Amino acid sequence: MPYPTPEAAEAAFYAAFEARNLDAMMAVWAHNDSIACIHPLAAPLDGRAAVAAGWRSMFEAAGQFRVQVELAHEIREAGQVIRIVREYLVVGQEAEPRPPILATNVYRGEAGGWRMVLHHASPLQVGGTPPMRTPPAVLH
Repeated sequence: MPYPTPEAAEAAFYAAFEARNLDAMMAVWAHNDSIACIHPLAAPLDGRAAVAAGWRSMFEAAGQFRVQVELAHEIREAGQVIRIVREYLVVGQEAEPRPPILATNVYRGEAGGWRMVLHHASPLQVGGTPPMRTPPAVLH
């Protein structure tokens, strides 16, 4: 059953994330293959099977953590809501959250409610210079 609001879908997404519960996580996502997920510094995952495999892998590798979410920006249109948030992860027994991760969460209105169609997370570079990277082999 879809969620009554994009905010309810987002709350369920982060609850499933913290609990490392794959079934609860995938319940938040739209039930077709027009979904995508990009974990920090990783390649895009397209479609339900790839998105589920990505979360399964992450949950198996992750230790205990909590996530605090802060809304940075929101765009509301008929049938679609885009929420840009800062994610602050507190890992294990650490007292302070790690540097924020910036995430874009896109929700689509479906019959009777809302589901996630995109989660794109990346480290938030604050100040300083970004790390040097090897340029890509193909430029476009």
